[in-house]
Amino acid sequence: MNDAVLEPLQAYKTQLEQQFLDNTDAMFEDMVKRSGIDLAQNRATAKSYRAELAVAKKLEDKLSSHKALSGFLIFLIVAGFISAAIGVYLLVQQSALAGGLCLGLGLAVAAAMLGVLLGVLKPKIKHLEEEIDKHFQKSKKLLDECNRQMAPLNSLFDSNMTKQLIEKTVPLLNIDDNFNMRRYDYLSGKYNFPAEAPNNRSTIGILTGEILGNPFVVDRELVTFMGTETYWGHLVITWTSTYTDSEGNVHTQTHTQTLTASVTKPMPRFKNETRLIYGNEAAPNLSFTHEPSHAEDMSENQLERHVKRGVKKIRKKQEKQLKKGSGNFTGMGNEEFDVLFGALDRNNEVEFRLLFTPLAQKNMLALMKDDMFGDDFQFAKRGPLNYISSEHSANWDMDTDRTKFFSYDADIARSKFKDFNAQYFRSLFFDLAPLLSIPLYQQMKPHEYIYKDVYSRNYTSYEAEYMANYMGQSAFAHPQSATQSILKSSVIAKDGESDHVEITAYSYRTEPRVDFVPMLGGDGHMHSVPVPWQEYIPIENRSTIKLKELGLSEREYDSKRFSSQLGDAVKKYGKSAYSHGLLCCAVDATDKAFDAEISDILKK
Repeated sequence: MNDAVLEPLQAYKTQLEQQFLDNTDAMFEDMVKRSGIDLAQNRATAKSYRAELAVAKKLEDKLSSHKALSGFLIFLIVAGFISAAIGVYLLVQQSALAGGLCLGLGLAVAAAMLGVLLGVLKPKIKHLEEEIDKHFQKSKKLLDECNRQMAPLNSLFDSNMTKQLIEKTVPLLNIDDNFNMRRYDYLSGKYNFPAEAPNNRSTIGILTGEILGNPFVVDRELVTFMGTETYWGHLVITWTSTYTDSEGNVHTQTHTQTLTASVTKPMPRFKNETRLIYGNEAAPNLSFTHEPSHAEDMSENQLERHVKRGVKKIRKKQEKQLKKGSGNFTGMGNEEFDVLFGALDRNNEVEFRLLFTPLAQKNMLALMKDDMFGDDFQFAKRGPLNYISSEHSANWDMDTDRTKFFSYDADIARSKFKDFNAQYFRSLFFDLAPLLSIPLYQQMKPHEYIYKDVYSRNYTSYEAEYMANYMGQSAFAHPQSATQSILKSSVIAKDGESDHVEITAYSYRTEPRVDFVPMLGGDGHMHSVPVPWQEYIPIENRSTIKLKELGLSEREYDSKRFSSQLGDAVKKYGKSAYSHGLLCCAVDATDKAFDAEISDILKK
């Protein structure tokens, strides 16, 4: 075993981060070599393209200023003619001097500005438009040439490259192509992993694998919950009052007041949640919860004060237990760890200490205080399952779609490829880091598991939901839906190597409502202020899809989709998506030929 991995933060900073970048560079250089593109030629063409585009943009700015000036001249011309018209009117009214001045000045201004507009500005504008069009046409040709030069390289990108880079850099990690039934069977049968999420959650991102045989799942879900929204309404009221002034005169005064009222009503809210679930047989009876302390944001003095306050609370907790004669909580010798990591709700002191050896404590403290991400994670252990939810994972782009790396410029493509993969690796590694900080988790090999011979479906509900969401909610949403949809799956039938799946889209339609809120006005009377609001009414829509694993990379699928019978077969099903090696097609509920047709095409 690599000792450096037993200290994950140090390993990342001193070895793995640079090693991953080196592996990424090497993979890109290999693709450039295999593609046969001329880097120098592409750089020159890309430079010329950007230069032409810059000239066109600069001329566009100049054109905008000329058009603004043209608008101002038109305003002066109109003003001149208006002045002349006023002059004619004054002449008719026998105001000869004023009329003559207005007429003469107006016509002079109008004529001068018209001359400048038509004789100078319009020709310049026309010339600029011609020049801009010329430079844009030239830039388009150069861009087309760039894309032609880059086509062999762009065609080599694939979505599984990120997986390959991670596994090469950290050999103890193995990442699955998709969340298959064997992986689910293992997690469910051995660790009680749930079959599917509740109806208010839908999987929009999924990643599974193992650390030295111990399985993990990264599940990103779209979650809905009922929140509230405050609506406001207004009513303008008027009334009159009388008053007597100091001289005994009676006056009437009109008053105006705007009454503002509000109502708070239920409104569905949606958010994304990402969590990592990890199964390990070590300390199987232990449960605890760690909440983020954000120790990384504390100065040394703040940290010291925080620990002192925490130690007092821990000692009070122990004293309280002693007086009651109940409970088994015992503080750790490392008070800083006990305070920052917390886990004061732990239920098994022996197993807690079995996991958190001095090295594990040291690792965890280093991780929580580091300025990379610090202690932005929740760590909950419930028996053999461990749950990690971090703040940084909310910004983790989990979609390894190969088109992210496409570019007209090899240097830009290299930058995209390196940046995306580095961020992906960093996000995954630091979600795994709290687990890797516990040496026992890497030392514990799982016991043998007997898999089922036959499964009722080929693909998990998590993958079915992910593929439906990947295809796009619009394919499944109710026509009257006014919100996002939570897509849930249920298998209809297993058809050979395909699954026929029903997708139910849960969402809400709206109905306009008005509440009348009584309010006391300044006139001393009660008024009903109308407050319009929206009522959200649950609706659902059912559709069907078929899923089939093709055994093709995204690059291979794209190649076949545009140049073989597979593309024609997929087209007839309308909407489709391909990811994680799975083909997902929207099908009619009566369709029977999907599996056989696709299988026959792949055999050819």
